Order: sequence, then C-alpha cells, then structure tokens
Amino acid sequence: MTVQELRKLFVDFFTQRGHLMRPSAPLVLRDDPTSFFTSAGMQPYIGAFRGDESPPAPTAVSIQKCTRTSDLEGVGYQNRYHTFFEMLGNFSFGEYFKQGGIEYAWEFVRDVLQLPADRLWFTVYQDDDEAEEIWHKHIGIPRERISRFGREDNWWPKARWEGPCGPCSEIFIDLGPERGCPDGCHVNCDRCERYLELWNLVFQQFTEAQDGTLTPLPSPGIDTGMGLERLALVMQNKRYTAETDELWHILSRGLDEINQYRSQPYEYGQDEATDVALRIIADHLRATAFLMADGVVPSNEGPGYVLRRFIRRAYRFGQRAGATGPFLHKAMPAVGEAMGEAYPELAPREEFSATILEQEEQRFAATLQQGIDLFDQISEDLQKRGATVIPGDQAFTLYDTYGFPLDMTQELAAEQGMTVDEDGFQAAMQQQRERSRGEVIGLDLHYTPIRVPTTEFLGYQTDTAQAVVQAIVTGWQEVPQEVPRASKDQQIQIVLDKTPFYAERGGQVGDTGVILGPNGTVQVSNALPVGDSVLHVGTVTDGEISEGEEVTAQIDVDRRNAIKRHHTATHLLQAALRKFLGEHISQSGSLVAPDRCRFDFTHHQAIDADTLRQVEEQVNEWIVADLPVDCDDGVPLAEAKAEGIIALFGEKYGETVRVVRAGEVSAELCGGTHCDRTGEIGSFRITGESSIAAGTRRIEAVAGLAAWHRSRALEAALQQAVHELNCPPEELPNRIKTLQEQISDLEKQLQAARQMQAATNLDEIIQNAEQIGKVTVITHQLEDADQEMLGNLADQVMDRVPNSVVFLAGSRGDSAIFVCKVAESLTKEGIHAGEIVQVATAAAGGGGGGRPHFAQGGGRASAIPKAFDAARQAIAKRIRQE
Repeated sequence: MTVQELRKLFVDFFTQRGHLMRPSAPLVLRDDPTSFFTSAGMQPYIGAFRGDESPPAPTAVSIQKCTRTSDLEGVGYQNRYHTFFEMLGNFSFGEYFKQGGIEYAWEFVRDVLQLPADRLWFTVYQDDDEAEEIWHKHIGIPRERISRFGREDNWWPKARWEGPCGPCSEIFIDLGPERGCPDGCHVNCDRCERYLELWNLVFQQFTEAQDGTLTPLPSPGIDTGMGLERLALVMQNKRYTAETDELWHILSRGLDEINQYRSQPYEYGQDEATDVALRIIADHLRATAFLMADGVVPSNEGPGYVLRRFIRRAYRFGQRAGATGPFLHKAMPAVGEAMGEAYPELAPREEFSATILEQEEQRFAATLQQGIDLFDQISEDLQKRGATVIPGDQAFTLYDTYGFPLDMTQELAAEQGMTVDEDGFQAAMQQQRERSRGEVIGLDLHYTPIRVPTTEFLGYQTDTAQAVVQAIVTGWQEVPQEVPRASKDQQIQIVLDKTPFYAERGGQVGDTGVILGPNGTVQVSNALPVGDSVLHVGTVTDGEISEGEEVTAQIDVDRRNAIKRHHTATHLLQAALRKFLGEHISQSGSLVAPDRCRFDFTHHQAIDADTLRQVEEQVNEWIVADLPVDCDDGVPLAEAKAEGIIALFGEKYGETVRVVRAGEVSAELCGGTHCDRTGEIGSFRITGESSIAAGTRRIEAVAGLAAWHRSRALEAALQQAVHELNCPPEELPNRIKTLQEQISDLEKQLQAARQMQAATNLDEIIQNAEQIGKVTVITHQLEDADQEMLGNLADQVMDRVPNSVVFLAGSRGDSAIFVCKVAESLTKEGIHAGEIVQVATAAAGGGGGGRPHFAQGGGRASAIPKAFDAARQAIAKRIRQE
C-alpha cells in the first residue's frame, strides 16, 4: 500500500463518519513568539480547545505538515524520526470523547489496516481507569497488553501549563524480537526499536492551574496523532521509514546525484554509515523542499536558520557518501515527483527553490573545507593539552566565519570524543548580535485567564459604529486583569461587541481613532487581534468608560484612506513583479502603513534599475487606468485555490476566504482594507530595493500624498544640487562624473604619496623588529592606511626580512584594519596568519581571519596596542607548543 493510498484511506475513513476534512495549516508560523513551525497535528486547533476560537466543525480530520528539530540527532540512525513529517489526526470538539476516540482508532487499525491484534500493545495514563476499562471491557484487549505510564509518556502536554490538557492513550506495534534488546524489553523501551508508537489519542479533559489543580473542561475533546511515515513503515514492512516508497524515491535520486562524483557507484545496503548518510539526506532534502515551498529561504535567523542547518547538514553527509560538489539542487525535483499529487504547492516553487538551494550549496562549499581544517587544528591542539571541550568562542568562529551550525560542530566533536561549550557559544552569539527570536520548536503554551468576547468587524462597510463595551482589560502584555471601569489617564484595552477598527494583521497596521462613551472618551492608538476579538488599545482622555456602556467607535478616516491606498498599491506591486520577474514571486512579509509600504518577496538576485523603473511605471499605468477593486467575501477556499488566486505563505485561512481583485491584473486572498478603484491611489513611487536574506528581496514604496511629498522632496534636492554646482539640471550627471574623476585622481595621488612615505620609513619599521623565540616579528601602525597599502607594505617588509611574521595596523578615526603575513617556512612550523589575526582582532573588539600565510581583519583603533600584544602572545604560544 503506497503512502498516497494511506493518506486517502485515513481521510476517507473519517469523512465517511461525519468528520470535516481540513487542509493542512501552514508549515511555517508567522508572528508567533514561541514557535517557528507547526510541529503537531493539533497545533492549529489550540485556540478551539482553549475556547478562544470557534472550532471549524464538531469533528474534523486532517493531514498536517509538521517540522521538528528535537529529534534531529536520531534522523537516519533510528527507524522513526524525521525533521519534516505528516501527522494524521482526527479531532472532536465536544462531540465524542474517550470511548468514541478509542472505538474509531480500533476500527481503523483492525478493520481497515488489518493489523494483527497479537502485535498491538496499548498504554494509558497511570490514573486513567476509564481508558483502560474501555480498552479491556469494551474493545476486548487483554489487561496484560495494556500498560500504565506517568506524565512523561501518557499526558499532554508533559510540561504543566494553564490550559487544556489531559491523559493520553497510545497504540504500539511490535516490530519483532529481532529489533529488541538481547535481554528482553517492553513498550516505551528507550534502548531499542522493537515497539513503535503508532497512534496517540489525547483526551483534552482538564485545565491545569500552576499548582497542579485540575479543573474538568465543560466540553472535553479529542485530538489524535499518527505519523504517516511510521504507518507506511509498518504497512510496507520496511526497516526504516526512509525505505518507504515516497522517501525511497527521494533517497534514490540523491544517491544518483552523489554517484556522479564517485569513481565506483554505490548501492544502498553496502555500508551502514553511508546508508545513514543517505537517509539523512533524503529527510533533510524533503524538509528543505517543503520549507522553501512555504516561503522560507536560508538565513541566519528564525525559520531560515533552521533551513540553512538542514541544507548544510545534508551537504556534509553528502560528502561522507562520496559527493565532492553541489548535488542537492539536482535531486530536489524528486520531492515534487514523489509528493506532488498530495502537495501541489511544491511544483510552482521548484525552479526557484532549486536555484536558491544551489546558491546555498556553493556558498557553503566555498568555506566548508577551510572550516574543517580549522576544526581539525582546534581539536588537535586541545587534545595535545588533554582537553575534551571545544571553547564556545572557537565554535562560534566556525559558525560565524565558516557557516558551521552549532550542531555540525557538535557532531564533528563527538566523532573525536569531544564536546562543545554550548553556553560559551551562546554567549559569543549574544555579544555579536541579538537574535530576533530564539529557536523554540514546540507548541504555544501561553495561556491567559482573561476570556475576551468575540467582536464583529464592520470596518469594510463603515467608519463609525454603535457598540457595547464587552470588556475592559489592563496590563494585557504583563498580568492581564479585567476591570469594570477605567478613568482618565488610564491605559486600557477595550473589547466591543462590534467595531469599525481594523486590527493589525496581514502586514496592515491597526486603525486609530476614538471611542466616545456617555461619560468619557478613549483615544485609541492601535487595534490588535486576539482570536476572534479586537483589542482597542488606548488611553482614557476624559471622564470614565464602563463595561456595558453603549459607545460610538470612530476611526481616523484620513489615516485609514492613506492605509488603503498603500495596501491596494502593494497588490499592484506584486502583480507587476510577477509580470516582469516571473511567477515564482511570492510575498514573504509586508508592512502597510499610512505613510509607506514595504513588500518582502522571494527572488534570487537584485533587481536592476531598468526593471524597477518598468515595475513602477506599470503600477502607475494601472493606477491611471482606474481599475475597479472588488472585495468578494465568502469564497470557498478550495475554489480560490483552484482558480490560482495568490495566497500568503504561512497564513491560516478558514473554509471561506475574502478575495480582492484589481481589474484583471491582480487577485489575492486578503482581509485588509482597500480602495474602491485603483485611481484613488493617486501615484506610486519606489523608494528602495534591497536584500534582507538569501533569496529574499525588499521593496519600499510610497503612494498617494506620501508619493507626492516624496516627489517634492526629490525636486527640492535636485534644485539644491543645481544651485551648488551652478549648472542646468540636464548637465548634472556629467558634472558629477567629472567631479568624481577629479576626486579619484586626487585620491590616487594621495595614496601614492603615502606609499612613498611608508617605503621611505621602511628601515625604521624593520629596525623595530623583535625576536620571539627564534621568530622575527615586525609590528607597525600607520595613519590613514587602507588594506591595499598595508598589504603592499607587508610584501616589501617580507622581501627585506624573509623569515619573519609581519603584523601591520592602519587607523582612520577609531576604525582599524590589520594585515598579517607569515613566511612560508614558518607556516610549515605551525604559525598561522589566520589564527594570529583572529586572536588580535578579537582583542581589538573586531574580527578577521584568513589563510596560513596571509590574513586580515578589523577592529577599534584605540585597541591597536592590545591587538599587537595579543598577536605576540599568539606567536609565543605556538612556539612553546612546537
């Protein structure tokens, strides 16, 4: 039975029993401070189980795309772990509970899959008598096949939190004693692979207080999760999940590409270490394809950093299997071939993803060997001293300079019986930059006791609405507390039963305005979404406001109109980019504000000036054409997808969606506010284009009055330049070019004069040479010297003193540059210019590195003496070791 057949079998089973089929939620989460990825099948429904959101139906079924890194070390080595996987799940939101969930699971396992009962084992929570009785008395499972375990194994979530939780029951299958421990084992054995957890049935039954007190939910629910890959392993009788049909296709393609580099083709099964590498490559390549299909590109932060880890780890294991160059991008189409029927979103992104993947492979290949050489040298030095821990700052150098993710350094260290100072690594990381978010892969366990009522949004139809105050909250972002009233100068958040205020989402900023009550006024500074509610963030500026009062909610209309112009302009911008750059363009982020807009999108290279001009001109042509802008609510999601309407990666959509069309040129799923016609935008100007990550570009622009102000500012700057250079506007380019040439000539003359002065002082520089052991070391500082000048001077010094180390510094203001040159004879004795510069620039508050005979870097000019001392110490240390 193929994997695709198993997908259909599971979904058909539950839809035939009244469950609503739900599409997979996005793999990548946007604006979630606790998690980068969807990592469990029930994660999209946490709000429904909490009671914050309405469930999509009383019962549902889904196949959820998931990503986890917690099991990374087991991928390829063990028969059950993946970074990307598919979670089969059925859900009940108060419709059925333990007996119904267990009955459905048993029926599917025995009657549909026809798994032999004598290979099935069951677990329940240690105090869950009810679940055990259902399995034993109702289903007929012998008690000896039912085991009880504690919170670590049979409670969700394991960590205590103030939200829905409950015991769970798991179904295991015995894969045979040949996969077990020699001395015997049991369900949940962590030493072998005999018992495979197949299906987890979670009984959402309680809320839990911080002190552990459990309160029964008024409407308990069910969520279940069964890994599709594990099910395929069982049904296809394979040793590893990577050997099941879809993953095997990916693995085989990867092997084909690796064999192009090998003198002797490899066949799977000949060597266990190579087989492990191939299984890891297949897993990581599949994860890479799905992450990139969801709009992620390699970067040093957030989901992009996780993606980069997968790519680089797969590339390194490819080297172990025999590849000596890039191969992953050639194998990537295999993912779409194997899984495109179930996931059609893979195909449109395949070419773009392969291009980005090839660039990432080439970038990593360029530094990989240098990094491995440095690692070997670091580990060798440490082992000579009897040390077994690689310092965190050296692990960070491997990360920062050579692109080694921490886990790669840890794996290399483990191969030599060493470990890495992870705390030191994180400290070095923190010193260099503050990451936007730590990598937390898991479920959102944030929970607040404040229950905010649902708000009806009227902002598409009106700017003003009569409403009733449903709740007043203080301290929302700290310790939220509901209060009956608020008085002047209090900062509060108000929930209304209906509102014209658009809550910040989808890149569009929230509305501002006022709430007028019978006894007071609230100035609203923002509107934020919380589930199906809108929080009006503001300050009481007059009188007081009370819960239950009838109020008038009124937005700032001029500001809203400016936002609408920028939002509609952003849609036209995306349409123009797709026209001139290609259909691979997709939004990866945006900002729509009253004074500007920002559009982040996937593209692999900078956009030239001519293309930008074409894009801007096309948007303005559509504005002048005064195209109608139609917003169609209630379009079925499946219908919109079939029509090819553009959706935002990472956005969670309901069963029906809102489609915004601008004439025949643009159609997107969008919940924002828009102009009625494109002519209302007025005009559009691009103000900037830049890279924000590998494979991701950003365009900044202004529209409407903001565009007019931009044009006036540019006109004023032009007139100022005309005045200063005393020439007509049309002659400005030539006049500037002439001045630039004159400046360049003067700079060359100045550089030559400085070089001549330095050469004149060559004897003085050499006379200051010092001996460190048997090594001649020459250090010298020059004012206003650049890298080229220092390099030339180092060559001249080396010509005069051949067997030496030359370390020069140049300063300009408080910035310093460093150059180090080491005689070839000394490099053979272990003196390494790159190491010297690395140590010296660190002492100067900077960084650098390079090859054994030549290296360069930068730092603070005020710390040049410290850098010289550090360089001397590094040389002395190496001499002592030798």
